[in-house]
Amino acid sequence: MIVKKFTSFLKNTYSHEKGPIIMAKKRSVILGRTKDILTLIQFNFLHLLFFEAIYTVVGTMIIYPGGFFLFNRIMTLLGFPYLSGSNFAQAMTNPLCLITLLCFAFFVAFFGLLEFTTLILIFNESHFHRKVQLMPLCKEGFKRAVKIVKAKNFPFIVFILLIIPLTEFSLSSNFISEISIPEFIMSYIMASPLYSSGFTAVSLLLFLLSVIWIFSFHYFTLENSNFFQAIKKSRILIKGHFWQTIFFILFFNFLILMLLVIAVIALEIIAFLILGPLLNHPLALSIFIAAFGFLVSGLFTIFQLLTTSLNLAVVSEFYYRYSASANLIVNPEPLAKDKYKIKVKQKTILIIGIITVLLFIAINSFAIFNTFSETFNDQFLSGPQITAHRGGSNLAPENTLAALQKAIDEGADYAEIDVAQTKDGIIVVSHDNNIKRISGKDLNIWSSNYADIKDLDIGSWFDPQFKNEHIPTLAEAVELCQGKILLNIELKPTGHEASLVESTVAIIKQHDFSDQCVLASLDYPTLEKVGSVAPELKRAYITALAIGDIQKLPVDIYSIESSFVTPEIVTAIHRENKEVLAWTVDSQESTEKMVKIGVDNIITDDVAQTREIVDQMIRPRELIDRINDYLFADLLS
Repeated sequence: MIVKKFTSFLKNTYSHEKGPIIMAKKRSVILGRTKDILTLIQFNFLHLLFFEAIYTVVGTMIIYPGGFFLFNRIMTLLGFPYLSGSNFAQAMTNPLCLITLLCFAFFVAFFGLLEFTTLILIFNESHFHRKVQLMPLCKEGFKRAVKIVKAKNFPFIVFILLIIPLTEFSLSSNFISEISIPEFIMSYIMASPLYSSGFTAVSLLLFLLSVIWIFSFHYFTLENSNFFQAIKKSRILIKGHFWQTIFFILFFNFLILMLLVIAVIALEIIAFLILGPLLNHPLALSIFIAAFGFLVSGLFTIFQLLTTSLNLAVVSEFYYRYSASANLIVNPEPLAKDKYKIKVKQKTILIIGIITVLLFIAINSFAIFNTFSETFNDQFLSGPQITAHRGGSNLAPENTLAALQKAIDEGADYAEIDVAQTKDGIIVVSHDNNIKRISGKDLNIWSSNYADIKDLDIGSWFDPQFKNEHIPTLAEAVELCQGKILLNIELKPTGHEASLVESTVAIIKQHDFSDQCVLASLDYPTLEKVGSVAPELKRAYITALAIGDIQKLPVDIYSIESSFVTPEIVTAIHRENKEVLAWTVDSQESTEKMVKIGVDNIITDDVAQTREIVDQMIRPRELIDRINDYLFADLLS
């Protein structure tokens, strides 16, 4: 039924028989709606810009930093100074931690909703040609947003924090648009046809719900409807306008993006022409980056301030148009004027607004160049080291001697392997403690003697040519890699081992391999044991989650899932003279992002592709592009 309706919409829109007339009418409709949208924005533009500037500055400088600070302090008091893969489940089973996390989510959702309610009020006054005053506007926006505390409005929290950002819908606020699914989870989902199909279906369903519920914020704000009333009214209002709404929302977002791209391309051309001659003059380069970056920051600031406003203006125009055609329009009472009748001249508002915007530009500029100075280091100029995940696992069976040889041949700096201990104490190289996946035998390493598993064929599942590959011992792996490649050895305890740490360390020392390896683990107590047994060995803490003051842990390297690797966390870890390793990075986009951020090491399944990308990015011409990208990254993200 949905496909049939969409096909009908396209057919009616692009009929060959009536093509010229319909296309002319469509252009007229687009121009008319563009004019109405610009009128909504223009009528109270100074107050709109002033509110967005204040909202963004307060959010950037006070609300979110303060919120995260309080969250971290409370979690520290509860015994969780950081959240990582090893303690997240424990934290979520702690009632006080769970309450703290829910309160923080509510706090973020409320602040995001405050922007929506206030902008909707501005556009409502503009629609009815009424001028607004800033203080009454902010008070009323707050008053209407605070209704989210009612139980019937709690679902708005899910709508704001999950459905809107995860479907990348156009209503995304400046602060909630960064929410995304971690890359390692997405990789896991996309690796399975069943899971990827299910994810696609769920994403489509959420997007359709977002469109159907698109006017719920207007009903919530303007008619005091609770969540369930608001989505019901929105569903009724959009009936018959569904595909038209999608078309125009996508069109106006595309138009906004194209205008931004044109501006960015123009500035990038200017920057590229100037950066070349300055590349070998650090002082001149720094001066140019500081001056030009201020201009870029200004462009980014204006765009950031107006993006959400533009999107809500588009939705508001549809709300009034559809309501009028259905005779459902409600003209709420005008916003109350300031009871003290303090008259503020337009010139004063303009001056204060300009000062606020400039303040935000200065804050953005400071953040850009403070972070740039931290990341413009050896890794930025020479690129990160590259680690072959489970050996050359895209070219040979994972964690085998053949895979390690492939990693050596590919020129990887490190090979990452996983080790476990057999029942009779032998340290072997295997990712899974149960080896059914790679051998077809339902055996646990910890309950098997090495003699029982050493001759099993673990290569045929990958390719028949590797049928003679077996589960190697750590000693065999070390002997093969000695002097050829460094090893990142992940310890995978199950609780059944007699001496996983001690035996692993003994093999390393026996082969004089201490300076050629790193011992890593998801289990922090295992790393603590490594520290007590062999304090001279480098230790890497592996985590899929990195929130809070994780850089304070007494380890040498942080191996973090790439979705949680940010410039801020890299800077914090580098300030402690420690290293950042990002896993598992396979796409070109993710690789480029990690290089730009300045990580020290990248774990990847495809060493050759990653090496090619890194080598390209550290060439002089590409280095200019990377500096350019650094300046412009936020504009197009």
